Amino acid sequence: MNPYPLEGIRRKPELLAPGGSFEKARIAYLYGADAVYVGGKALNLRMRSKNLGDEDLAALAFLARRSGKGLYVTLNSLMRPRDLGPLKAALEYLRDIQAGGVIVGDPGAVLLARELAPGLPLHLSTQVSTMNHLSARFWEAEGIRRINLARELSLDEIQAIRRETSMELEVFVHGSLCVSYSGRCLLSHTMTGRSANNGHCAQPCRWTYRLVEEKRPGEYFPVGEGPDGSYILNSRDLCLIDDLPRLARAGIDALKIEGRMKGAHYVASVTRAYRRTLDACWPPTVDAGPDHTSRNDLLAVSHRPYTRAFLFPDSPQSPPEIDAETSLVQTHTLAGIVRAMPRLQGEDVDIVKPSSQAAPSWTCLEVRSQLRLGQTLHFLFPDGRTLRHPLQVMENHLGQSLATAHPNTLVRLPVPFSTFPLQVVRLSRPH
Repeated sequence: MNPYPLEGIRRKPELLAPGGSFEKARIAYLYGADAVYVGGKALNLRMRSKNLGDEDLAALAFLARRSGKGLYVTLNSLMRPRDLGPLKAALEYLRDIQAGGVIVGDPGAVLLARELAPGLPLHLSTQVSTMNHLSARFWEAEGIRRINLARELSLDEIQAIRRETSMELEVFVHGSLCVSYSGRCLLSHTMTGRSANNGHCAQPCRWTYRLVEEKRPGEYFPVGEGPDGSYILNSRDLCLIDDLPRLARAGIDALKIEGRMKGAHYVASVTRAYRRTLDACWPPTVDAGPDHTSRNDLLAVSHRPYTRAFLFPDSPQSPPEIDAETSLVQTHTLAGIVRAMPRLQGEDVDIVKPSSQAAPSWTCLEVRSQLRLGQTLHFLFPDGRTLRHPLQVMENHLGQSLATAHPNTLVRLPVPFSTFPLQVVRLSRPH
């Protein structure tokens, strides 16, 4: 039986981006996401993210429906007995606001969702580690519509699953990796008391470790197995942008970007890069890879060295998942976010089609990094353009000239091109 042959691709894969807050979700939509995934204030695996309260969830669900976008809410923590009451309330609320779907990882959550919100589409979290088509069929029988496959699968294994099931399959294509199998880690709980499986990971796998002999306190030795040492806890970041044509041909339904803890610069840049590359390689008849702009976007965000991880385990072109270098690559930072001019406050802003700022050519910017005259701002546009503007004039809301602007303040500056509210502006870091 072959319900979904590779040549029978149904539609372009959905591009799914992270929305760690109401604002970042809207930015993801603006820069090309077909759907976003967000967390509420409880029961998700990114509790350190800002997340969304009930009012924000309802507003985002309405905006998503109005614009034809997807919205999936994470309820993917492992559920203890005390969590079942809040889980019931959350499911009933998501049903009432007509969320586009809910991401679950606990069988009890699946049962409760089927009982309380039978019309709410259920997506299965990657933490369930679905790695074969029989598992996929099991979860399909339990009411799951989409499975986020285990990150440890190779492309050949993904294709084998695709051949044997017609349900929706989703894979991660970009973002942080976990050193534990499908993210089920006890290290954070053991060392800090903060459980990764309940959304409070302290990321101790990113810390630097040395070996200490019991009777030689203060003498630290690197943990080594070879000339470059042994680095068993330091994951690279996933980047599969070069492999989008092959993933599209494999019949994947959704391509997921990790990063609900990341900032607006990351969300805009990475979403834009994958949107442009996916559009260029669809229909998947040729291997149209990322262009120069898209590659630069991925290099400009804060990241660790990139890897293709497990997708091609035998390829000499795939760097290892573990890296000797623990430092983040940080060439650019978020300069600010464009806001509507004060006189335009209260007007409806389209979350999908950017509206231009009013003339004259003054742009209002909410500052996120310290700005100084003489710097160059980079304005990111969803269509791939990045327009540069040398910062020569800057004023506060009273029209007073500024030489320096500090984070969390509003400034206005004359810009010789149209901008739009929620536009992301970046800045090169000093060397």
